[in-house]
Amino acid sequence: MSRLIQQLPLFSILLLLGCAATGPPPGGPADKKGPKLISIIPESVLNLDPDQKITFTFDELIDPVSVPPSIQIDSDLKYKLKIRGRKIVVLPEIIWPDNGLVRIRLSRKIRDYQKNMMAEPVYIIFSTGLEIPDGIINGKVIKYDSKNMVELGLYEWPLSDSSQYIQKIEADATGNFKFTGIENGQYAIGAVEGVLRDMNKQIKNKKYAILTYDYLSIPPVVNEKMVEILLSESVKKQKIVSVEMISQHSFNLIMDDKNEDYFMIDTLYKPGDSISVNLEKTNRLETYMLPEYSFILPEIIDTLAPRLTKSFFEDEKFTLEFSEPVQLNANAITTKRDRVNIPVLFDQINEKTVIIPTLPDTIRKIELWGTLIQDWNENSFADSVKIVTIVPPNEKETEEEKMIGGNILGSIEYDGKKPVKIEAHNINNDSYYLTDVKNKQFKLSNLHPGLYELWGFEVLNTLNPDVYFSGLWQPYHRAARFAAFTDTIDVRARWDVEGVNIDFE
Repeated sequence: MSRLIQQLPLFSILLLLGCAATGPPPGGPADKKGPKLISIIPESVLNLDPDQKITFTFDELIDPVSVPPSIQIDSDLKYKLKIRGRKIVVLPEIIWPDNGLVRIRLSRKIRDYQKNMMAEPVYIIFSTGLEIPDGIINGKVIKYDSKNMVELGLYEWPLSDSSQYIQKIEADATGNFKFTGIENGQYAIGAVEGVLRDMNKQIKNKKYAILTYDYLSIPPVVNEKMVEILLSESVKKQKIVSVEMISQHSFNLIMDDKNEDYFMIDTLYKPGDSISVNLEKTNRLETYMLPEYSFILPEIIDTLAPRLTKSFFEDEKFTLEFSEPVQLNANAITTKRDRVNIPVLFDQINEKTVIIPTLPDTIRKIELWGTLIQDWNENSFADSVKIVTIVPPNEKETEEEKMIGGNILGSIEYDGKKPVKIEAHNINNDSYYLTDVKNKQFKLSNLHPGLYELWGFEVLNTLNPDVYFSGLWQPYHRAARFAAFTDTIDVRARWDVEGVNIDFE
């Protein structure tokens, strides 16, 4: 009896250890790899029993908290979920649909107890019947950052509902993706960084990618395709959120991205009048109208003096920009000659901007006379006399003019009919150089020495041909075709690098 009592503490300790919560073992080297799927049961994807449970087994314990939001079953099929150590079990709430498909997606967001995500998503199709469509699209997202998720949608072409995808998958950690179980037909692909919901809305604030073709065709015979899409910056569309009054008839429009646009209204408007602003803007790809913005014009008592904000040469004309609308007397700008103030002829091209169209090279300084420069509320210029130093543009010898660099000469393989540009990126100083392709040949001249990455793209951008056209979703416009040279190029001063070929095929 006493011997049994003496053994009870040891038995209790063993019992407690046996009941401890499941979790990762302590000690050992740091775990930096996410869970990896090692088996799926049942192994056959056809003739799935109506009440069949589907078991996914991983190579390590998975964090159960990460699982429920990381599983999606297409067609909104109702299901139950069980998570047991290294296993995820999916089973129908009642039964799987008769002679139908069960598409299951496991996101990369499923993680282990060290918060490591899976390197690859899982997408598998089961059928309660005897067939699964055999169309396949393999692809790769270029310029993909594995730290950020990218989701891709497959859409029927032509786009009748531009927001409704028929399949949604994730790219893996290297940017590769694969759509399977595709029926014969024509399709478009859209991708966004993050969770894909509505392509047309999301491309305005998220990185995105679109096909470089109008559509992909999956025919009955050659039913597997390979594509590459380029992840590009969002196509922002601004919206006015408020105004900042500068004077009674001028104000800054405050945009939703915190940028400001200067705006003026006619002097006929009085305090209390309703003001409506209709503004056209451009982003890197398109011209668009901002939503109309209206406000009641307040009464402003302007006591601020106008200031000179910029002075520079543009098209060989010396330009002066002021902080607000100004009125200048004919003698407001002078220069000294033999200690005598000589008026300088100028043109006021708008309310805030003055140009001196013919400024002799001998003039190196001009004076702005404050009492002869006033805003529309008769506030005089901030300085009584402001001296502006002038450096003619022909004296600004640029670094490029001094520098002697190297050249890259090459050719392209391209069967399209659009103009093509080649861009070189200096990895060392993050500078960029562009050149046009002529007769499938190109030359990048006088490049700074260093290592370069090269790529080329079709010119589809009507606003700025030097900017890659990454495509628009509604109305749909495909992205420009592109191709990259696979190796870096070492450019040295006075050297020609020849034989570089960029293949668009």
